[in-house]
Amino acid sequence: MATLMTRIYSNLAGCDFTNDPAKVALNRSPNCVNMYKDYTDTQGNCVQTRQGLALVFQYINPDETLDLIKINGMCRYVKDGNTIILVHAKNYLFFWEYPSDFGYEQNQNLITKNMNDARSCFAIFNNKVYINDGKNYLVYDGTTLTDVSEDAFVPTTTISRRPDGGGVIYQAVNVLTSRRKNSFCADGESTDYYLDTTLLDEDGEVKVYVNDILQEATAYSVNKVTGCITFTEAPEKPLTEGQDNVVIEFSKAGTDYATRIPNCTKNIVFDNRIFFTGNPQYKNAIFHCELNDPAYISDLAYYQDGISDSAIKSFTVGNNLLWVFKEPSQQRDTIFYHSPTIDSEAGKIYPSAQGNISLGCVSECVNFNDDIVFVSPLGLEGITGNITDEQLVSHRSSLIDTKFINENNFEDLQMCEWRGYLICLVNGHMYLADSRQIYNGVKGYEYEWYYWNFSDKFVATYGNICSMISFDEELIVGTEKGYILKFDSSVNYDGNRHSEDMKIYSCWQTPDDIFGDTNNLKTTNKRGGIAKIKTIPNGKITVSVQTNKKPEKVIKEYSATGFDFNNIDFENFAFTTKDMSYIVYKIKMKKFIDLSLKFYSNESPFGLYDATIEVFTGSYVKRT
Repeated sequence: MATLMTRIYSNLAGCDFTNDPAKVALNRSPNCVNMYKDYTDTQGNCVQTRQGLALVFQYINPDETLDLIKINGMCRYVKDGNTIILVHAKNYLFFWEYPSDFGYEQNQNLITKNMNDARSCFAIFNNKVYINDGKNYLVYDGTTLTDVSEDAFVPTTTISRRPDGGGVIYQAVNVLTSRRKNSFCADGESTDYYLDTTLLDEDGEVKVYVNDILQEATAYSVNKVTGCITFTEAPEKPLTEGQDNVVIEFSKAGTDYATRIPNCTKNIVFDNRIFFTGNPQYKNAIFHCELNDPAYISDLAYYQDGISDSAIKSFTVGNNLLWVFKEPSQQRDTIFYHSPTIDSEAGKIYPSAQGNISLGCVSECVNFNDDIVFVSPLGLEGITGNITDEQLVSHRSSLIDTKFINENNFEDLQMCEWRGYLICLVNGHMYLADSRQIYNGVKGYEYEWYYWNFSDKFVATYGNICSMISFDEELIVGTEKGYILKFDSSVNYDGNRHSEDMKIYSCWQTPDDIFGDTNNLKTTNKRGGIAKIKTIPNGKITVSVQTNKKPEKVIKEYSATGFDFNNIDFENFAFTTKDMSYIVYKIKMKKFIDLSLKFYSNESPFGLYDATIEVFTGSYVKRT
């Protein structure tokens, strides 16, 4: 006798690309594309079509009109209540007075043409933006862009110095400038004053102050080889005994000091300082500025994490630590952390400590809602435990690994947080980890994931998405061809509303369901199919079915449109005022082992809360 079974697919989550479609959990999908959950929606949480991309404008090479320019980075900066977005495109830096749109081309807002054509990094500190791009170390104050070295702090390296030497070491050399000072206490007799270094810069200017008065060049001579300043008349003793009254400023360039910070590719703010890394000449080094002064970076303010042959890939801040992630190496020294420590002589220092995790990082790391995660060759990893306990790696991306780690340009992956999602952008595709949907994996909790892609027509027109920025619920992206686009819930196309090829294909498909029984054949109850869908203006949803015996078959296209006078399409309209609707699908399939329902749309958005299908189990399977 046939037994009726009712299957309800509810509490829907994202994709599972790793398991066989027959082994995917019933609330996940082996075929989930361009779907997500909008937790800000008052209609409740369902899986629904992602937001579309509204075209904002395009940057075109100011020097070569036909040459398209890649977006290398963006930064949001608020000054006096006004929002500015800095856009680094090729070797140009522009500003965008957000949210104003200036038309198709934005080139009138050019700041500089001297950026490095590579990914850039931005750090906001003391209401200014500090920029590293592998060639420059710049600062932008909302009006002017300057090289930080132009206002570099000139340190006094020695104080209380006698004319013949000695004194007290005071401030460290600043790598951002070749300039430094020595402060002497005149004895009233000596004319020769020896600096604390020799071999001064041949073209460097020497300035001499006596009792705070700048001396004429005729009042002294300079021997740059010996570092000796010879006065024509001996400076008088100070009015206050023991007080320095002669200051000599000079230039002494350190080896590769001028490129040490500009050649860094990453920066981050930690403990009221900016930290830097990514200089290819110092692959395992971390540098930092002095307290509250990004224009002063001591030549001693650096730390080496592990061996020099293994490069630092990324760093992030969490739990009052600076976490540093290195590329995989045979020495297996890949994760380090720096904790602020007070030293009796050096003051605040950040000693390096090695973690006990050996799995290396290939691209980025980030603090995702207090979860320190990084991208390894195996996917996204998280760290459990703290610095006093044994640290363990917990895998976070099991559900997407087969697709995720096989992406082209995996090492160029970028990450940002948006509305509680961690977005991993790689090869123009977006993988979204949902912080509100987690489950217990083999070695700790893992995230549910969603996957977004973009049509071939979109890529051909705009180029792959290669940069992104998130703020105030907004998600803005830049492409390889210089376009800026914004995700917008009011559009259901990508870039061009007039192109059929720009409409979004979205899909959520159930697993290949055996209904708990492999041995018996099943037959659908024709009247046993119903789904709860979201009411969306001009929404459409198509239902199809496939079994192990029959290929995919379209059942019907349904309207998901509610009563909303905004943007009504009267060809696709249903008079309902509820937030949720029901669709009934009549499916007639016989003698199958497994069945899969597919909910999708080729052009309009839809949302799915749950779905139901009824089947009768019958005779044993005899053959397949």
